[in-house]
Amino acid sequence: MIIQYFVGATPDDMEIVRSKLKEWGLRVHPSTGEKEDNAQNQIHVDNVFGPVKEHHRKEVATFPFVKAVIPIEGVPQNLSLVRRGERHGVVIPNPYGGADVTIGGQAGLVVMAGVCAVDDQYTGASHRMAKQAGADLNRGGAFKPRSSPYDFQGLKEEGLKILSDVRQEVGLPIVSEILDVRDVDLFMKYHVDVLQIGTRNAQNFELLIEVGKTGRPVLYKRGFSNTIEEFLKGANYVMEQGNENLILCLRGIKGIGHSFRNQGDLDEIVTLSQLTDRPIVYDVSHSTGKKNAVERVGNMAAAGGVDGLMVDVHVSPKHALVDGFQALDDEAALTRMITNWKKLKEITR
Repeated sequence: MIIQYFVGATPDDMEIVRSKLKEWGLRVHPSTGEKEDNAQNQIHVDNVFGPVKEHHRKEVATFPFVKAVIPIEGVPQNLSLVRRGERHGVVIPNPYGGADVTIGGQAGLVVMAGVCAVDDQYTGASHRMAKQAGADLNRGGAFKPRSSPYDFQGLKEEGLKILSDVRQEVGLPIVSEILDVRDVDLFMKYHVDVLQIGTRNAQNFELLIEVGKTGRPVLYKRGFSNTIEEFLKGANYVMEQGNENLILCLRGIKGIGHSFRNQGDLDEIVTLSQLTDRPIVYDVSHSTGKKNAVERVGNMAAAGGVDGLMVDVHVSPKHALVDGFQALDDEAALTRMITNWKKLKEITR
């Protein structure tokens, strides 16, 4: 909520309100209008963050020096571009032999490429290929949420160990999906650099809270049936833990079309970049589900202002444990794509 004080409200008056807000566990960010020659004419406003309840707004409104209490709907203030002033980047440390990776803000396009599901035979070669082609991060799933209980569910901890070992060799930070609050300690044990929240867990609020508490970068994917408002409210669970390292990820939604695996939500790149200060990633492989569509959809996303692209690669797609049909396996073609995507980002921003 926003609290507007009457002109002439004293610092002591405002402190009474702020103390009450802090008692409720809310955070207060004071704001002052343009400087007036006479301090008595100064306008003061408080931006209030946290779990604001209706009874909080009603009680604050009873103070005689409070002019108005304005509820904020729509974009959470933690994510609001208007409130935060400019688009911010997230720094992903790289202690494995290369430079840190910055995504968002004024940084160039970041590419996350790797195997959809980690295996013990091809992950290393696939991630080396991705790096050679120009990728900045390696993605790989050790835990795989599947529609059927009979489908391959991932190598789990062994997969995290493989990812960790390959990371030491390749030298790029890793992105991997976490499915359960019970696995947070395991992901910390293997120092997963970016914790991915997949589409099926987009409204698993307890999981969002726990990954937020880690302070690690979080790649938060839109739920395949979530509105943008629901998507941003879910994202705010991470930010409310004091974790500023949040990256938003679009990956297509359930629709009525059958051209691609999912109905593309490329238009939301523009929407999110106008509403929020957070970096935005587009998952080209899972939105299309077709390897021959990845390049052109990646072109559209890069030109549309996305901060990062996620793509599946595998040196031997026929041996991929999951989604081999959409994985890129041609290093020369991948190099060309990544080079062009990064150029498009530069010339259109």
